[in-house]
Amino acid sequence: MVKTEASLPSPPSESASAVPLDSSIRTSPIHPDLTEIQVPEEPLPAYRYHPVTCQPIEEQDFQAELEKLRQEFPTKETALRAQEQAAKEVKRTLEEADKRKGDIQRAMDKKTKERDTEMKVLSKYQEVKASDIPA
Repeated sequence: MVKTEASLPSPPSESASAVPLDSSIRTSPIHPDLTEIQVPEEPLPAYRYHPVTCQPIEEQDFQAELEKLRQEFPTKETALRAQEQAAKEVKRTLEEADKRKGDIQRAMDKKTKERDTEMKVLSKYQEVKASDIPA
Protein backbone atom coordinates (compact mmCIF):
# COMPACT_ATOMS: atom_id res chain seq x y z
CA MET A 1 0.00 0.00 0.00
CA VAL A 2 1.27 3.45 -0.88
CA LYS A 3 1.08 6.22 1.68
CA THR A 4 -0.48 8.98 -0.43
CA GLU A 5 -0.46 11.51 2.42
CA ALA A 6 3.32 11.35 2.78
CA SER A 7 3.89 11.63 -0.95
CA LEU A 8 1.69 14.70 -1.45
CA PRO A 9 3.58 17.93 -0.83
CA SER A 10 2.04 20.60 1.33
CA PRO A 11 0.82 23.80 -0.34
CA PRO A 12 3.65 26.09 -1.47
CA SER A 13 2.48 28.99 0.65
CA GLU A 14 0.12 29.50 3.53
CA SER A 15 -1.82 32.13 1.54
CA ALA A 16 -2.63 29.66 -1.25
CA SER A 17 -6.11 28.25 -0.90
CA ALA A 18 -7.85 25.27 -2.42
CA VAL A 19 -9.08 25.73 -5.97
CA PRO A 20 -12.53 24.20 -6.59
CA LEU A 21 -12.50 21.05 -8.74
CA ASP A 22 -14.84 22.70 -11.26
CA SER A 23 -12.67 25.82 -11.68
CA SER A 24 -11.96 26.93 -15.25
CA ILE A 25 -8.18 26.95 -14.64
CA ARG A 26 -8.27 23.18 -14.13
CA THR A 27 -7.87 21.78 -17.66
CA SER A 28 -5.49 18.80 -17.53
CA PRO A 29 -6.05 15.60 -15.48
CA ILE A 30 -3.31 14.72 -13.01
CA HIS A 31 -3.55 11.05 -14.05
CA PRO A 32 -5.43 9.16 -16.80
CA ASP A 33 -7.44 7.28 -14.13
CA LEU A 34 -8.23 10.47 -12.20
CA THR A 35 -9.92 12.67 -14.79
CA GLU A 36 -11.98 14.35 -12.03
CA ILE A 37 -8.87 15.98 -10.57
CA GLN A 38 -7.35 18.49 -12.94
CA VAL A 39 -4.62 21.12 -12.79
CA PRO A 40 -3.59 23.89 -15.21
CA GLU A 41 -2.28 22.49 -18.49
CA GLU A 42 0.39 25.05 -19.23
CA PRO A 43 3.11 26.29 -18.97
CA LEU A 44 4.26 23.39 -16.74
CA PRO A 45 3.50 19.67 -16.97
CA ALA A 46 0.60 18.45 -14.80
CA TYR A 47 2.89 16.80 -12.23
CA ARG A 48 4.52 20.16 -11.48
CA TYR A 49 1.30 21.62 -10.01
CA HIS A 50 -0.06 21.06 -6.51
CA PRO A 51 -3.34 19.14 -6.95
CA VAL A 52 -5.23 21.20 -4.35
CA THR A 53 -3.96 24.75 -4.84
CA CYS A 54 -2.91 24.50 -8.52
CA GLN A 55 0.25 26.40 -7.59
CA PRO A 56 3.54 25.43 -9.27
CA ILE A 57 5.65 23.01 -7.23
CA GLU A 58 9.35 23.77 -7.06
CA GLU A 59 11.42 20.57 -7.04
CA GLN A 60 14.03 21.96 -4.66
CA ASP A 61 11.33 22.65 -2.04
CA PHE A 62 10.58 18.91 -1.85
CA GLN A 63 14.00 17.43 -2.52
CA ALA A 64 14.00 15.36 0.68
CA GLU A 65 10.59 13.83 -0.08
CA LEU A 66 11.63 13.11 -3.67
CA GLU A 67 14.81 11.41 -2.53
CA LYS A 68 12.86 9.28 -0.07
CA LEU A 69 10.47 8.24 -2.86
CA ARG A 70 13.41 7.43 -5.15
CA GLN A 71 14.83 5.13 -2.48
CA GLU A 72 11.43 3.54 -1.80
CA PHE A 73 10.76 2.99 -5.52
CA PRO A 74 14.17 2.55 -7.18
CA THR A 75 12.99 1.45 -10.62
CA LYS A 76 10.60 3.07 -13.05
CA GLU A 77 8.36 -0.02 -12.95
CA THR A 78 7.96 0.06 -9.16
CA ALA A 79 7.28 3.79 -9.25
CA LEU A 80 4.63 3.32 -11.96
CA ARG A 81 3.00 0.48 -10.00
CA ALA A 82 2.92 2.65 -6.88
CA GLN A 83 1.48 5.53 -8.90
CA GLU A 84 -1.24 3.26 -10.30
CA GLN A 85 -2.02 1.95 -6.81
CA ALA A 86 -2.22 5.49 -5.42
CA ALA A 87 -4.50 6.53 -8.30
CA LYS A 88 -6.80 3.56 -7.58
CA GLU A 89 -6.93 4.46 -3.88
CA VAL A 90 -7.76 8.08 -4.65
CA LYS A 91 -10.40 7.04 -7.17
CA ARG A 92 -11.96 4.65 -4.64
CA THR A 93 -11.95 7.38 -2.00
CA LEU A 94 -13.63 9.82 -4.41
CA GLU A 95 -16.26 7.23 -5.34
CA GLU A 96 -16.95 6.50 -1.65
CA ALA A 97 -17.29 10.23 -0.96
CA ASP A 98 -19.73 10.60 -3.88
CA LYS A 99 -21.73 7.62 -2.61
CA ARG A 100 -21.88 9.11 0.90
CA LYS A 101 -22.89 12.46 -0.56
CA GLY A 102 -25.68 10.77 -2.52
CA ASP A 103 -26.85 8.86 0.57
CA ILE A 104 -26.95 12.06 2.59
CA GLN A 105 -28.82 13.91 -0.17
CA ARG A 106 -31.42 11.11 -0.37
CA ALA A 107 -31.86 11.19 3.43
CA MET A 108 -32.26 14.97 3.35
CA ASP A 109 -34.82 14.73 0.52
CA LYS A 110 -36.76 12.09 2.50
CA LYS A 111 -36.78 14.28 5.62
CA THR A 112 -37.88 17.30 3.57
CA LYS A 113 -40.72 15.30 2.08
CA GLU A 114 -41.76 14.08 5.53
CA ARG A 115 -41.67 17.64 6.88
CA ASP A 116 -43.77 18.91 3.96
CA THR A 117 -46.33 16.14 4.56
CA GLU A 118 -46.45 16.95 8.27
CA MET A 119 -46.92 20.64 7.48
CA LYS A 120 -49.85 19.84 5.14
CA VAL A 121 -51.46 17.65 7.80
CA LEU A 122 -50.97 20.40 10.40
CA SER A 123 -52.46 23.01 8.06
CA LYS A 124 -55.53 20.86 7.43
CA TYR A 125 -55.90 20.21 11.14
CA GLN A 126 -55.68 23.92 11.93
CA GLU A 127 -58.24 24.74 9.21
CA VAL A 128 -60.66 22.16 10.59
CA LYS A 129 -60.05 23.29 14.16
CA ALA A 130 -60.61 26.94 13.19
CA SER A 131 -63.85 26.14 11.35
CA ASP A 132 -65.17 24.18 14.35
CA ILE A 133 -64.86 27.19 16.66
CA PRO A 134 -68.20 29.05 16.85
CA ALA A 135 -67.96 32.71 15.93
